[in-house]
Amino acid sequence: MPRDNLRTLSAPEKTIRFLDYLRKNTDENHTVQLKDIKAAFREMGLNPGVNNTLHDFIVGVANACNADVEESVLPQAEWRVMFDDYIEKYGELPMEDETDREWMQIRNLYYVPEFSYKELDALIEAVRFSRTLTTKEAEKIIKTLEEKFASKFYKRGVRGICKVHEKAGYDRDLLRKNLLTIQQAIEDGVQIEYQFNGYSHHKKLEPAGRYKRKASPYYIVADNGKYYLLAANERYKSTMILRIDLMTEVLIPERNETTGKKGIQRIPPGDVAALPQDWDVYYPMKHIHMSYDEPVRIKLRIKSRKEPDNPREHVTPDYTFLYDCFGDNYRYLGVDKEDSDYDIVSVECSPFGMTNFALQYADRLEVLEPAHIREEIQKKVRLLQNKYMV
Repeated sequence: MPRDNLRTLSAPEKTIRFLDYLRKNTDENHTVQLKDIKAAFREMGLNPGVNNTLHDFIVGVANACNADVEESVLPQAEWRVMFDDYIEKYGELPMEDETDREWMQIRNLYYVPEFSYKELDALIEAVRFSRTLTTKEAEKIIKTLEEKFASKFYKRGVRGICKVHEKAGYDRDLLRKNLLTIQQAIEDGVQIEYQFNGYSHHKKLEPAGRYKRKASPYYIVADNGKYYLLAANERYKSTMILRIDLMTEVLIPERNETTGKKGIQRIPPGDVAALPQDWDVYYPMKHIHMSYDEPVRIKLRIKSRKEPDNPREHVTPDYTFLYDCFGDNYRYLGVDKEDSDYDIVSVECSPFGMTNFALQYADRLEVLEPAHIREEIQKKVRLLQNKYMV
């Protein structure tokens, strides 16, 4: 486009367009030079200014983006606009020479996004599989994240993944509200009040009792597409696990914004039996299906065929069902000495959760010890036998 037809920009507009260009067209591995900026502006029909003016403008934007309100340069890890001479002058590594450069060339210029590509992947994954969002809402948020926080070099993930149809009585807005109220109570260390419910033969959420309950909340846990609350009540002072989507009328009793009263103080975490004092990332694996009894070490016999000529060589990788439930939180102890087509492993798990897990995968595993879990499994097997073996 001829120079005479280029539109001159005001300083605010020039800054916005410059940063927008850097966000979309650069990253640490894809940098641009001064000539690229000039060409890009001209392609948009805009006048970037002469070299010296554009140079001073870019340095000024870098200073504004990389400094605090007192104009002190931030640590390099917090910078947004990078180029070689700026890094050499203000960065954490010493310059190649001791001369303090007044004039900085614009070489290898790029924008550092607010989120790394790895962090952006994690955010998008969280949005995509959020139970509080519809497919349409999730896709809109993902599109915004990709457009505002990623360059054209970001490898976008799979789009259009269909979310599982939610049950008829599920209320996303109610779940969001519950989560916010409970999170506020956890932060303030106070109790909540709620009505607990279940689904009836009418396929509707209905109260499980005619009274409201109180609980001391500690942790919100997301597991298998559902949100759970680890809490305790005054009567038992032991950990209980509540499904948050089954709770209604959640509020913080005796909270008063005017007087500043936050509510009724919850039970101190140290007084609650079986409650982790610091969050354990393996908690859902030790409490499969969010069973709440105290985990114990359990020895299992796992079916795992071996090569005929080598009893220690596994035929196929057949631990997937165990990994899906326990992740890497199991110990391989070796091949069963009585039958090489079985392995011995141990896991840490709640007895109630393991009882149901063992029945679900009865064709693949056997609980060897402790004895009391075997006894619970035997009781359920006898019950099934009475029902189905006529």
